Amino acid sequence: MTVPAVHVPNEPVRLLRAERPQEVVGNPQLRAAWTEEVSGCYLPALMGRMLNGAVLGKEVMGVSDDNRSAILPQHRFVIGDKEFLLCVKGCGAQFDAFAHQRITLPMLREICRDPAVQASLPSGPEATRFITSERWYGCAPYGAQAPDNAMLALLASMRGQGDSIAGFRICPVVAAVRLPREAERLASSMYWYRRYEGSYWQEVRLMPSNVRVYFQSPVAFGTDTEVAFSMFGLRSRQQCEAFLENLCRSSLAALTLYARTLREDGKGGYLGLDLNDVWLDKDAVVAADGALHFADLEGLEDVRSASREEARQRMRWQCFRHIYEVSFALEAAAAQADRFLALGQDREDRRGWLMDLMRRASRLDGYARAEPRGGGLWLAVRPAVDEDELAVDLEIFSEVI
Repeated sequence: MTVPAVHVPNEPVRLLRAERPQEVVGNPQLRAAWTEEVSGCYLPALMGRMLNGAVLGKEVMGVSDDNRSAILPQHRFVIGDKEFLLCVKGCGAQFDAFAHQRITLPMLREICRDPAVQASLPSGPEATRFITSERWYGCAPYGAQAPDNAMLALLASMRGQGDSIAGFRICPVVAAVRLPREAERLASSMYWYRRYEGSYWQEVRLMPSNVRVYFQSPVAFGTDTEVAFSMFGLRSRQQCEAFLENLCRSSLAALTLYARTLREDGKGGYLGLDLNDVWLDKDAVVAADGALHFADLEGLEDVRSASREEARQRMRWQCFRHIYEVSFALEAAAAQADRFLALGQDREDRRGWLMDLMRRASRLDGYARAEPRGGGLWLAVRPAVDEDELAVDLEIFSEVI
């Protein structure tokens, strides 16, 4: 049975699907998802109108997802036994970069540096999405993507098989797409303080849901758990336990990504993937079957360890840097299952339940195995290379005294 994709109802987004972007770099694994109805790049509707036919395309409707992304729920694709929704990252920001308010037409006039473009802006107070040339975090245009970020995400996706990198679940990138020159010129006239100089790109990716763990989605799994359970159709103890087991399995994979992707670098050291400036609480989504899928793939980067001890230390650091986010999601899910099923568990009962589920979830994992020790739980991590020399044991539940 195919696990259905789920998206949070949100405000509509009107976009122009431009049929002829400057450049497309696709993922060979996902050619089937790059259909005639999907291919192209996606501009905010206002930008499309302002280009006066210089960019040909068709208007499409999406659903808002975070500040600069939109879900296109009419386009779905199945990988394995799971359905994914098409998502465009970089189709215009909806919020002012320096104020707690939406982007509006008057605000665009204020930041527009080209009198001709300023005169072409329609009148009125309406809020709108737009791509600007404000240099966001030093390296990307506000509302779109920089080429290096888009390519890093695409390359990270291509390292996996479908939606998995050695068991670490991802939201795979279908293509990195460069905006038409006319759209780039229009965007370059809009900035607050620092203008981005470079090309403008976006990512077309696949997501099993847009329910993030803690924030940056209208329904966040950790805080709106009851709503999320209802959206995911969880109605029985068997369904709840299967969901929790998948959440455990995918979470353990996220905590041991470095070990799973470790390889020798040819210089006496090692390379493995780590999460750089990205976090599981806002940059990952929860699928309807409970599997945690990481979305912001430009944050996956190879990190070098010069020695065995550095590699072991990196494995420890990655796990304990992100284990709170994992524990938060697991506790929220177990507590909601307890309320929904009227199990009457206290916190220690839930702890024991999660420990058992983690053990079951790790049985077939080739890199990490959850083992009870005393009253606690340890993760025996065996990396992809030099297993005997690099193995580490990590305490994930302390012993109860």
